[in-house]
Amino acid sequence: MNDWEAFLGQARWFAGKGLGGRISAVSTMPWYTPAGTWPAVRSELVTVSYPDAHAETYHLLVAHRPVGTSSGAPVITALDDPELGPLEVVDAPADPESMRALVAALLDSPTMTWSDPTAVDPGARMKMFTGEQSNTTVMVGDGVLFKVFRKVEPGRNLDIEVLAALNDSPATPALYGAWSAAGFDLGYFCERVAGAEDAWEWAKASASTFADIREECTALGVALREVHDQLRVAVGTGSASGSTLADTMIQRLDVACVAAPPLVPLRDSLVRSFEGLRGHTLETQRIHGDFHLGQCLLSPRGWSIIDFEGEPMKTVAERREFDSRWRDVAGMLRSFDYARTACPDPTAPEALAWASANGEAFLAGYCGDDRPPVDLLRAYITDKAIYEVVYEVRNRPGWTQIPLQAVQDEAKRMNHPVDLSKEL
Repeated sequence: MNDWEAFLGQARWFAGKGLGGRISAVSTMPWYTPAGTWPAVRSELVTVSYPDAHAETYHLLVAHRPVGTSSGAPVITALDDPELGPLEVVDAPADPESMRALVAALLDSPTMTWSDPTAVDPGARMKMFTGEQSNTTVMVGDGVLFKVFRKVEPGRNLDIEVLAALNDSPATPALYGAWSAAGFDLGYFCERVAGAEDAWEWAKASASTFADIREECTALGVALREVHDQLRVAVGTGSASGSTLADTMIQRLDVACVAAPPLVPLRDSLVRSFEGLRGHTLETQRIHGDFHLGQCLLSPRGWSIIDFEGEPMKTVAERREFDSRWRDVAGMLRSFDYARTACPDPTAPEALAWASANGEAFLAGYCGDDRPPVDLLRAYITDKAIYEVVYEVRNRPGWTQIPLQAVQDEAKRMNHPVDLSKEL
């Protein structure tokens, strides 16, 4: 048990670091691989309990092998089985041979719901991506990604749910199969977009030279609008009270003021900004929920939007709730503002103009001939920037001015009212 706790403590996807959690229960599932074959692979669901009485469930995908047969994956613990002899246990995603054995077994497993099993080759090269912060992804050959969920909750995973609803969309990767057992979604197979470039890295490289990327930003706006339109048809719409949203944003602001003192002198002006939402009824729907440049890929075929799991700090139920699509739009506008950190001088007029031009191009692509609801969009942008201020104060104080400038600008607007409809 202690070996696995040590493993969790260093895993990037483990959300409980430093909180004093201990493994309180382990539920082992049947072996996926045939009896008598090596490596033997199965899932284990572990419950991590914390001193404050809350608990989380994590998915350990483990491979058992005879001692000395591991293909380079770090050994997490050792066993001495009375029938099989000395065994070593490894994290299966880090062991290519174990992943080949697992993928072969899953092709005929009742734990899989396939839409296109022919896309997955169990004999292909397996390579685990490093550095992920929420899950683990293994590349299967050149064209397939196998995403293994780590922190799991009962029921349908949001990423699977949304990708299934959008499986005919050119703006999202194709979903090939979903993997579920014991009431949990454990992972899925999807298309690896050929020639894709991470949009955050692309935007930072563009910012460093003030490259003109307005055409691509406009296309990204079009892609997000297509995704929203498809989700509206597939899942439906709802409505929400603007007054309730204003109350929620003001409550978050008050909490943020405690954590980030630079917000305190701006508080009353920002409250007036949020008060503008009262009396309105908002159309709501399923959205991305955590939309920024890091959730997009740019390839020769255009834009692909990925990772529909929503904000990691929220529960699945909270992330599944309908919200205004303008929340996603605001998230991307804030992301362009962050990309200017790669400019030679992020505070220079040229850097501010670069970020603004790209945001305007993205908004034009999203809106087309429609005008955005300015008060609502401003509120979501400000709410997101307030969250960012708190994050930077806690983690990267040198970056605090990036989101704080956006918050200060909104406070100034409320102190010196203008016709916002002329600004967007």
